[in-house]
Amino acid sequence: MKLVLLLCALLAQPNDEDLPIIRDSGKPGPTILLTAGAGQSAATLAARQISAWPLQQGRLICMPVIGTDATPDGSYPADTLQQLLMSHRPDWLIELRESDGFASVDPQQYGSTIRPGDFTGGSAVVASLISLVNLEIDEATRKFTESKSAPADSLTAAISEKTAAHPSMRTLLITTARSEQSTAVRARQLRRVTAALLQQLSVLHSTDAVTELLVTTDQRPQFNIALLDDRGVAGKGIPSLLEIWGSQPDVTVHRVCGADIRSGCLTQFDLLCCSGGSGSRQSASLGDDGRQAIREFVDQGGDYVGICAGSYLACSGFSWGLGILDAKTKSSKWARGHAELPLTLTTDGQRILADGLASNSIIYHNGPIIEPHHQPEIPDFQVLATFAAEVAKNNTPVGIMINSPAIVKSQFGSGDVVCISPHPEQSGPHGRQWVIDTLQYMRRDTTANKNKSRRSE
Repeated sequence: MKLVLLLCALLAQPNDEDLPIIRDSGKPGPTILLTAGAGQSAATLAARQISAWPLQQGRLICMPVIGTDATPDGSYPADTLQQLLMSHRPDWLIELRESDGFASVDPQQYGSTIRPGDFTGGSAVVASLISLVNLEIDEATRKFTESKSAPADSLTAAISEKTAAHPSMRTLLITTARSEQSTAVRARQLRRVTAALLQQLSVLHSTDAVTELLVTTDQRPQFNIALLDDRGVAGKGIPSLLEIWGSQPDVTVHRVCGADIRSGCLTQFDLLCCSGGSGSRQSASLGDDGRQAIREFVDQGGDYVGICAGSYLACSGFSWGLGILDAKTKSSKWARGHAELPLTLTTDGQRILADGLASNSIIYHNGPIIEPHHQPEIPDFQVLATFAAEVAKNNTPVGIMINSPAIVKSQFGSGDVVCISPHPEQSGPHGRQWVIDTLQYMRRDTTANKNKSRRSE
């Protein structure tokens, strides 16, 4: 039987075109239909990532169509399902979903579960998948378990209740949990489970190679940015950067988690950005191996942008820091408060951030107030902008912020480092322009293949 791997990435936006994306290996095998529910960001992201996987055999078809056909009660019309299944006659249906919470904590939730359909050996298949995905999950309440039921609004439930188009079809429902898990973490879990099953079915040759594939072959010539999206990252930084940088020509922006970085994903990227939240918690989510991977990435020519917490993370003055910026904080009292403060560009700053104003008011929220750490093995930083005013709440020291560095640049090995204490990405058009200018500075040597020798091809 000819293998057809059908990926239905049911996209979150209702205006997405209903055009299939087809990858054909020309080799025989089972037919697999993979779906991801509309409006579920991590499931949709994972489905898009899976759609680029190279197949050992079979054909991959991405069809973003089903999510708009649900009835008012959230179920799917029987005639729609019959048409779908009769058209493609899959041997497997794999549905990717998200739940608000963990099933082990709340029986009304489905997060961190895998539900097999009613087929012989289903529990054994699920057990093997669970053993793999749980290798990266430490907390007992977050570990995957087998589920015996499916949400009423799931495609899996609709098929089992309303159709008999393909009674021999096997189903697998994989559900991750949103609670305290980032989009990148959830997407990775869904990729790992799916890859393990497809390897069992001989659709894939190796799980590791495809699980870490985040930048597709056609994206490789572009400038590819990784955004850390894991514990310790919070606020509006990621959505803002996805919008600002993602709209630039020949640029791709991808969410990555600590496990992605530990597994070597940075070889696909030109720049890593760690944005706001907590620098120490970001460090913990990376772990020793993740921090070392970032140091090697920058040392070998990758670029790094730290914003607020990501700037703390870059500093050499913390035991948990990356040590790629020769800086320490002037005071251990970091909770200075939230304010909109004026920044003034230095002469160097005006050359790099040339498209913005020479001075600008930028949102500040507990970013680092730094000074040189005098580490001989790390180059000194250059100041691009300074604070022209300060906020000093919560018994933090008064007077240390004015004229202190707000934006700095440096090098670590062959890579560029830019650290920004406040939040220009959330500060109106002029602040956003500074973020664009920062990217253009990082891209200045792209045409000279600055990072191409480092990136894996």
